[in-house]
Amino acid sequence: MSAAVWLFVSCEGPAGRDGFDGAETYWFVKEYPVRSSDWSLVNDVEPFGSYYRFSLNIPELDQDIFKKGNMFCYMYRSSNVQTPLPFTIHLSENDYLWTETYSCEFSLKTVTLFANYSDFYMDIRPENTTFRVVLNY
Repeated sequence: MSAAVWLFVSCEGPAGRDGFDGAETYWFVKEYPVRSSDWSLVNDVEPFGSYYRFSLNIPELDQDIFKKGNMFCYMYRSSNVQTPLPFTIHLSENDYLWTETYSCEFSLKTVTLFANYSDFYMDIRPENTTFRVVLNY
């Protein structure tokens, strides 16, 4: 029985390490406040297919993380609630119904955020909010 306990304990790596090859895990976590005025409207001439876009410059998002790492983006819906992207919420006001969808894409050194509205009513911009980007490798 002591051999089984020894084997179990020996498989654990030190905190902050992956436990297999002993290499440290690289973490990048940063919050980005995005104001309503920061968003750019794309395809504003033709309302169908229109959406809002905002790009974050993140030099830490290098080739190693892009090819071999993990990339996550979260949106704060309030000061104590965050949700992973993509995020879709169904809303209503009086008898009017619509859906807001927030998503993102990752490229080298850039995370691009998107806000889409199901009704393509583009006179209302996305609200001020904060996004959190997490990268690890």
